[in-house]
Amino acid sequence: MPVSTEEYVSKEWTPAVDVQYNTRDLLTYAIGIGCDELNWIYEHNENFQAFPTYPISLTFKGNEQDVVQFPSPIMMQGPKNPPIPGVVVGLDAEKIITKINPLPPGGAKLKMKSKFVGVHKKGSGALAEIEHQIEGEDGTVYYNIISGAFMVGAKDFIDGGKTYSESVKVPERIPDTVEETFIPKNQAQIFRLSGDYNPLHVDPEFAKMAGFEVPILHGLCTLGHASHVVIKNYCDNSSDNYKQLKLRFASPVLPGQTLVTEMWLTEPTKVVFQVKVKETGKVVINNAWLILEKPFEAKAKAKL
Repeated sequence: MPVSTEEYVSKEWTPAVDVQYNTRDLLTYAIGIGCDELNWIYEHNENFQAFPTYPISLTFKGNEQDVVQFPSPIMMQGPKNPPIPGVVVGLDAEKIITKINPLPPGGAKLKMKSKFVGVHKKGSGALAEIEHQIEGEDGTVYYNIISGAFMVGAKDFIDGGKTYSESVKVPERIPDTVEETFIPKNQAQIFRLSGDYNPLHVDPEFAKMAGFEVPILHGLCTLGHASHVVIKNYCDNSSDNYKQLKLRFASPVLPGQTLVTEMWLTEPTKVVFQVKVKETGKVVINNAWLILEKPFEAKAKAKL
């Protein structure tokens, strides 16, 4: 009989767990995704801010200030996926990062609660989705994050819950903006300091056991580089006009490669984008958009 997954869908949040960060964490993350602008990397800049996708790191680091094992303690405390037959491995698949309120730039002690929202058949496996909400100790909601994992080989189960996944087609015209980003050879070694210590991204022997010739870049590092480019071009390089980022990981990136981010302003508050590797032409991020708080106003940036 197929496994029923509906019983694993959470109607209520899990008990809140402690998460925290300091200003140094914000600086480390910004450098780890290739930022060089002072408002992201210099704490004394008058416009210093937390980069808007930083909260994704809290789902890995929790309240730790040192190196953590992988999976980290906070990952082990989260909602569990249903026991679906045939699963070989789980891979990062999709992310939706929604800002409700900006993070304090001086650091903060916060709470994170989570729930398993659904699992659905997708290709040769399943897409399992968990929702996280990050709040202040006073109840202020800062961020909502949807994390989708692709469960390779999943079979013999009945879909349960809901899905936030949707297809996003790029316009059939040339991009309004294109920007190239070189990924330094040591970028994964820097990015892991933000809390994702998966050995796949640093240990050559582990990478070979996982089927890769060399350690690959964190998907979340690719996410950071892409979001940096889009925010720079369409949010005046500030978190003020950032509302939501959505994307799907299509293929891994290797340190030393060059990312090509193609962007289309499809609505006054919506930028659709995709990311390719210049050296291979392969799409590595698709089904992606950035939603703005207010309409984009630059002169002749795009033809709507």
